[in-house]
Amino acid sequence: MPLQSEMPVPSLKLAPKCRSRSGSNMPVGDTNVLDRLGIANEMKSKTVFGPIGGGAAIGILVANGKVEIGVHNIHELIPVAGIEIVGPLPGDLQATTVFAAAIMAGAKDAEASKALVNFLRTPEAAAVIKAKGMEPANP
Repeated sequence: MPLQSEMPVPSLKLAPKCRSRSGSNMPVGDTNVLDRLGIANEMKSKTVFGPIGGGAAIGILVANGKVEIGVHNIHELIPVAGIEIVGPLPGDLQATTVFAAAIMAGAKDAEASKALVNFLRTPEAAAVIKAKGMEPANP
């Protein structure tokens, strides 16, 4: 959840406008999430959906002051200047996206493919994955 840098953390109920990318994993306008938070009716007039185009679009709207709060995948918000990521939504409100690696039958260089998959399981790769806002798999 990004906010403008240096901005105090507001209540969702008090924010004049919130924005999320339509179709994202955790849109603030998702009535299931808002219903579960008990604020769907209060947020209806304050919620706007951003363009499909990734977290950067949401983060830029927050950084430019067009909206006060955005909700999107952390790994897409990290590179956006002028926002502060105050944290994820609670676990039960999040959707988890799982990335998988596989080696295709008939791969031209199966050994190089295996080396990459094995590297992605290392502590060094896990550190980079975490720094980019994602959680590494537990091998």
